Amino acid sequence: MSLLSLAALVLLVEQPDAATQALIDAHTQARGGEAAIEAVDSVELHLTINEGWQAEAVYRATRSGNMRIDVSIDGQRVFTEALDQGSAWSMGQGGMAGSPITDEEARILWRGVLGNVYGLHEYAAHDVDITAGRDEETGQDTLDLVHPDGFAERLYLDPHTHDVVRSRSDHALHPAVDPEVRRFESRYSDFREIEGVRYAFRTEKFDLDTGERVQWTQLNSISLNSLDDPDVFTLPQ
Repeated sequence: MSLLSLAALVLLVEQPDAATQALIDAHTQARGGEAAIEAVDSVELHLTINEGWQAEAVYRATRSGNMRIDVSIDGQRVFTEALDQGSAWSMGQGGMAGSPITDEEARILWRGVLGNVYGLHEYAAHDVDITAGRDEETGQDTLDLVHPDGFAERLYLDPHTHDVVRSRSDHALHPAVDPEVRRFESRYSDFREIEGVRYAFRTEKFDLDTGERVQWTQLNSISLNSLDDPDVFTLPQ
């Protein structure tokens, strides 16, 4: 199945059990409710990323499955990745074409679209299985997600606000550069409401085996439903 089909096709999947659905509903309400979330057709995020070096990034994504991220250092764009109607492309510094994006990298980009544009209540329509649980160590409610390609992640919900405050998954930090899969935990904080929808403005990523903080990201601003140039997702000629 093509990436575009994955983004657009409504698939019939097993419905969550009552406990899982209750957690999804609580989280959805905490984020602003189904109507507010589904009213988000596109996002534009302006980010600061720090991994020992610092970069600025502009991330754009739409419900139709398009996305693009431009990364700059010291005001100069150094890398771009994008999805355009299911076709993935990258571009290096100075407008030079980068290496072709693999199917695995394209699926990673699509999962980013899913997380940045859609609500958890919409994941079943994209063939993502969700199961509720509880972390014995912290007592937090959890949601285990398994994506169509087999990628698994665990979300941890705050017991009072029902925000997703942590997530864990095994993946490569930058698969195009280093394919080594590591155990990561991302921690989300500084929640703010934008046009009726809650977003985490700060994310910190830790290597679970070493305890090292390998990355932190600050969301500086977010614009909803403001993308008016569909060509932004098209590979420049």
